[in-house]
Amino acid sequence: MKGRVFGIKKSTILKISGWINLALISFFVLFTVLYLKNYNLWFFAFCFFIGLHSLIKSLLFRLDSACYLGFLLLLVGASGFCAFYFDLAFKYFYILSGAGLASILTFFFTHQKFQFFSGVLMCMSAVLSFLYCNKMLNLAIFLAIYLSFLFIFSLICGILFVRYLKNPNKRG
Repeated sequence: MKGRVFGIKKSTILKISGWINLALISFFVLFTVLYLKNYNLWFFAFCFFIGLHSLIKSLLFRLDSACYLGFLLLLVGASGFCAFYFDLAFKYFYILSGAGLASILTFFFTHQKFQFFSGVLMCMSAVLSFLYCNKMLNLAIFLAIYLSFLFIFSLICGILFVRYLKNPNKRG
């Protein structure tokens, strides 16, 4: 009974999830456009529920790509919805942080180092850019920190790539 969860087929659970998420997408898209009159929110509501469906698919069938796509859409949808609903300044840094956090969360489930490193790069880029835009860092300090971080990041990626080339059979 590997294809069943609590006696229900996994494909049936996925179909039920699809119909529930489709109903929620329809409701929230209409709610944001017709009631809230905010024409940016429908996209983030759509992303959130598609991401939720993709995460359910990932959990049921143990798919790495569905896990990343699910976290990415879920977190981008949630951060974008909050940023546009509350009309926060520098909205795109929140969305970039959501994408970085999605990579880090995917690392915890799939143990792929690339996901962790790309998530850290995106989160650090968002944090440093946010600090610069809020005038907490001047341009010289921002460039020094960011370029140093990029150099160290590139160096680590280069070392990992050379280690992989020497022993391509070793995973991790």
